[in-house]
Amino acid sequence: MKSTVAGAAILASLAFPGFSQAQNGDPESPAQITESRNGISTFSKGYFEHFSPVTALDMVTRLPGFSVSNGDTGRRGLGDSFGNVLINGARPSNKSLSLGTVLQRIPISDVDRIELISEALPDYNMRGHARLVNVILVEGAGNSGSWDATLNVSASGRVGPQANISWARVIGPVDLTVGLYTTSSGDRARRRSSRFDAAGNLAEIQHDNDQQAYREAAPSLSLNWQIDDRSSLRFDVEGTVWRWANQQVSFIGAPSGAGVTPLRYEQNATENNGNFYVSSATYSLEFNDTLSSQTMAHLRRDTWDDGPEAYETYDPASGFLGAIIVNGGGDSEETALRQTLNWTPNERNTVEIGGEIAVNARDTHLALFEDDGTSLTPIPLPVANTRVEETRSEIFVNHTWTISEALSLESGLRYEFSEIVQTGDANQSRSFAYPKPSVTLNWRQSDRNRWRFTAQRDVDQLDFGKFASSVDIADNNSTLGNPNYVPQRTWTIEAEWERRFGDDGSFSLQAGYDWIEDLDGWIPVTTPGGVFDAPGNIGDGTILRVTGNLTTPLDAIGLTNATLDVLAQWNDTNVHDPLTGEDRHFSGYREWELGLDFRQAFPAAQIAWGWDYHWYSDSEVFRAQEYRVAGYTDGDLDLYIETTRWGGVTTRLGVNEVIGNGDDRQRVFYAGSRASNVVTGTEFRNENYGATWYLQIRGTF
Repeated sequence: MKSTVAGAAILASLAFPGFSQAQNGDPESPAQITESRNGISTFSKGYFEHFSPVTALDMVTRLPGFSVSNGDTGRRGLGDSFGNVLINGARPSNKSLSLGTVLQRIPISDVDRIELISEALPDYNMRGHARLVNVILVEGAGNSGSWDATLNVSASGRVGPQANISWARVIGPVDLTVGLYTTSSGDRARRRSSRFDAAGNLAEIQHDNDQQAYREAAPSLSLNWQIDDRSSLRFDVEGTVWRWANQQVSFIGAPSGAGVTPLRYEQNATENNGNFYVSSATYSLEFNDTLSSQTMAHLRRDTWDDGPEAYETYDPASGFLGAIIVNGGGDSEETALRQTLNWTPNERNTVEIGGEIAVNARDTHLALFEDDGTSLTPIPLPVANTRVEETRSEIFVNHTWTISEALSLESGLRYEFSEIVQTGDANQSRSFAYPKPSVTLNWRQSDRNRWRFTAQRDVDQLDFGKFASSVDIADNNSTLGNPNYVPQRTWTIEAEWERRFGDDGSFSLQAGYDWIEDLDGWIPVTTPGGVFDAPGNIGDGTILRVTGNLTTPLDAIGLTNATLDVLAQWNDTNVHDPLTGEDRHFSGYREWELGLDFRQAFPAAQIAWGWDYHWYSDSEVFRAQEYRVAGYTDGDLDLYIETTRWGGVTTRLGVNEVIGNGDDRQRVFYAGSRASNVVTGTEFRNENYGATWYLQIRGTF
């Protein structure tokens, strides 16, 4: 890595005169101006100048100790989809548009300052976030636009263009923004697999070349109408059309002396496509200085078609042997309505009460056929065609209490009712009701030290996809839909300490413990067609987690205008395995995660460069008949260099996946189930997409 960093510095000095002089600091670089008061830190535009920002997104992502979160938008309904970014004190989106999209559309010329809110205050509803960002716009903002264009070149040599443009205008009391995002890619995956028999002897070697192609177009529109001094209406809508296709060719051979004897060839090609649109509306009304209401409506519709996809097998000598044909698709819908009433009786208290109702449905179909060259024979699969509908309602009350200048308390209670009805290949109706209390205590020990203590109960939403069966022909896996699994419930306690140093340094340490009831996992289900893996509840489990975040300037080691962000996380998960009777980790959780993000700017030369590195420990998956280990090998290193010298735009040249050794996977197969401890075979695979180079140009108008 040292040679890579040094190489980037040499490249910069050759391409941009003045780079080496700027390394020693620029006496004219802007002061990093911040001020703090009552849990709010204010960052002027001068603070961000050495980052060469183009949009509000560039500014927000450089705030110390903060990362943008859209909330849990994967959940149905609106109760968990509130993000941690405000625009002029109000949340700008509600599941229709991502916060990244909203911030990308705001040029820095429209930004006056940015506030970082680090504790619960009556004027701001934290919605479970530890920190909020409030982007304050200048008077008259809104008549502007932003754009970016990127050319990606994959390791296979395919060029994938990507573009994003937005245009905003103020028309009387209405702020109107339209946007368009398009992308195209053509990555190629190379996979190398080795399969061993029960005795550990090498039985097969497989080489895959998988050429993929993806296209997407997403137009959007946002309208913000200030009806009068006390009421406003916001409307967002976005539509997306996408297409994904691939063509894979596989060679399978057996070891023979020093060489390999061909056993068979496999190939498959498919084209999947779909579209969705999502819209939302928010009406806000202030009755008086202490009482206000907000009405939110949300609508989403998805449709997709997968296949038909033929997995064909050929003998090297005789030709076509047969094929498995997969044809599937489905559609989903979500409709939600939420009403809140906010009362602020005094400067220390805010009470919110309200309710929400949401109706969701998912309709899926899946058909399998065996082709022997003369006829197609259907392959039966249980729960292949099914519809799942859910009607969910929730009532809630939340209270924010500023006890003193140093202490604040957030408390709340949500009570959820839901009914899920499944029809088609499986027919069943079930009802659930769960209370979800929460309490958070914020203590500002000093201007630079803050503590946060949280206790809460959460209930996961059932994944509609787990009610229907699915297949993975490439991995020879069938997953049976399970209409009987129940949502897992979690009690959480959490503590966080945040320490700020200097103008732009921050360190936080978070420790939490989760008690989980009815943990999601894999269970074996026996049918007349055989034994299948199915999603199901495997008992109770626990998670102990510790997370550290550091943002620090590097002037102390001689790197002027340089910043390093560090993320380190450790998870210790434990569940009693119902198949083996032994304690083990959760499926899919990684014990360790490390992230490093470095950036250095040279204002005199108008350039910056940086790198980021992410590494994860191995993750385990405990299926009923199989054990998997997924490795991240050497991690992911990305490099870039950028300049604002040309044409008033930001031009960036970068490369992702510099190390490019791919991802490893091991599969261990068992007779009957893992409980037998009888291994029938093992597979090792490496999947590699290679490095991707890109050239990006961003600007505003």
